[in-house]
Amino acid sequence: MGESRRKQRFGGLAQDGRLLFWRIGCVFGIAAVILATACYFTYSHNQKLLARAERAAGTVLELRHGGGNSTYRPVVSFQTAQGQAVTFVASWGTSPPAYSRGDRVTVLYDAATPEKAEIEGFLSLWLGTLILAGLTTVFGLLSAILMIVAKRG
Repeated sequence: MGESRRKQRFGGLAQDGRLLFWRIGCVFGIAAVILATACYFTYSHNQKLLARAERAAGTVLELRHGGGNSTYRPVVSFQTAQGQAVTFVASWGTSPPAYSRGDRVTVLYDAATPEKAEIEGFLSLWLGTLILAGLTTVFGLLSAILMIVAKRG
């Protein structure tokens, strides 16, 4: 009786292990929704930063080695429009280093929180958003494929 009820509840998916495909597809779908939400928030954050940001000329003071990995994060110094000297470490790192000591860069910062500045460039602004968008696409497609396979058998 229980098996019959399960087949009705899932439209006969319990046969041939299709229920497993359906469940895995649901998990990938949930992951895609979570990734899409994170992608939206990073995109929104970057758009808000670009809309309200002030720009300043900065200088790369040093390259900080990223601990256990082999990436290098630039340490940048700049002066705000109000004359405040600010030094920050970029939130991302590369290997090989994207900058050299002494390089001049354009810095984006919010006047209310200049210590949360970012180097103006594709990598610092959009790479995280693009990675999340790519992962969202992959997980969404896997979810759809698995659910189609589960339904069609």
